[in-house]
Amino acid sequence: MSVSEAARDLYLLVAVFGLVPAVRLAGLPVLAASAFAAIGGVGALQLERAGLPIGGAVLAAIVAGAVAGAATGALVARAAPPFVALTTWALAWLAYTVLLGFPSLSGGGQGLTRPALDTVETPIGVTFTLTPRLHLVFAAVLCVLVYAFSVWVTRSRAGMEATAARDDHALAASLRIPSRRVETLALAGGAAAAAGAGASVLLGVAAPADVSPLLALQLFAAALAATRSPLLGVAVIVALPHVADWLTAVLLLAAVAVRGRPRVAAGADELKPPGELPATSGELHARDLHVTLGGREILRGLDLDVRAGEIHALIGPNGSGKTTALNALHLTRTFQRDAGFPALTPLQQLALVSDDPSTYLALVGLLERANSAPAALTTGERRLLAVARAAATEAPVLAFDEPAAGMSAAERESLIAVLRALAQAGRAVLVVEHDLRLVAATADVVTVLDDGVAIAHGAPDAVIADETVQRVYLGAAA
Repeated sequence: MSVSEAARDLYLLVAVFGLVPAVRLAGLPVLAASAFAAIGGVGALQLERAGLPIGGAVLAAIVAGAVAGAATGALVARAAPPFVALTTWALAWLAYTVLLGFPSLSGGGQGLTRPALDTVETPIGVTFTLTPRLHLVFAAVLCVLVYAFSVWVTRSRAGMEATAARDDHALAASLRIPSRRVETLALAGGAAAAAGAGASVLLGVAAPADVSPLLALQLFAAALAATRSPLLGVAVIVALPHVADWLTAVLLLAAVAVRGRPRVAAGADELKPPGELPATSGELHARDLHVTLGGREILRGLDLDVRAGEIHALIGPNGSGKTTALNALHLTRTFQRDAGFPALTPLQQLALVSDDPSTYLALVGLLERANSAPAALTTGERRLLAVARAAATEAPVLAFDEPAAGMSAAERESLIAVLRALAQAGRAVLVVEHDLRLVAATADVVTVLDDGVAIAHGAPDAVIADETVQRVYLGAAA
């Protein structure tokens, strides 16, 4: 391998390491790195032709690549991974098609050219020649810096937020945890643009063939491998140019296979003594709530009031509209399903939404499990963790959907104590629950739904004893 080839591989590794946070943390199958590299390579040489010194042209092109990456992140901010793959792959082809279709932009088939061995004068008066060896050193330094930054991002709060949104986007959105897709793709765009600019200056040419969509596949395959080990990423980059193009798909599948399940992230693992549960006051008032799904009216004029310091239970048979009501009200809530962030410890999960996670871990009795892997928790402990996550946001109104599902008797007693503590701190607590014993033990007020309509409302004992409730609710349960 020549010095020029080694330098080019290192530049490509810059793009790979810049892509890793988007792939590993955000879980995004980004196939647009070739487009960002084109912005860097073609952009730098075009800006130099426009009169900018090559150093300034490269920096401007890198910024343009980062902006393009951020714009792509905004475009796919709420998209599922398959749509992300299709959209970014389309961007790669769009960039390639534009370069082929506009020779004045790309220089045609031969591309844009400049002297490979060029003398550059810096703003401080130092002059040096851009030899392949100098490129090798510069590319190695840049590669180390980008890799170190990607590792720092992985362990930062932003990295944990991206991981949480990747693991459960709906849950993260309910807790107002940002997905960080814009930021991770901005890094990917800037790094790929730096790789494209560096390679173009090294070789003295920026041609459409060098930034084809095939390059995007190669970089993505290497990034997938690098999520497992940086050395695997290096191996993929070194191997790909020496195999037939049809083997790229095979290596891409192999990279997916070695990725494995995400490990529990590092960082935010220090416990502080728990404090007092902060007092927060809030109320919920909903009037004449109607929801129609698939042509069927699920809620038909529901009125609901949950006052500060009150536990309000919303009960009813399956299909009566309870969960639909929670969805329509857009509350800070837990989910009926076993939702969570499997790559983050309980402490890390709470640290995303609170500056005082220890207090909420202590509240639900999980302080000693703070740094455990979520998979090691029982179903009941994960349900208690979900309650703690919602409570840690300090939202004045909280909704819990079937919080006792899968709990042991001891865990149910813990849940009852937690709900009472939240109400005593001034929270308005809305609980959807099938277990009438738990409702009777915790609720101040009960509303019974049947077919989208409230058929009873009042104190738990009176509502549960109501003949209509027993016929509709208990009869359905039987």
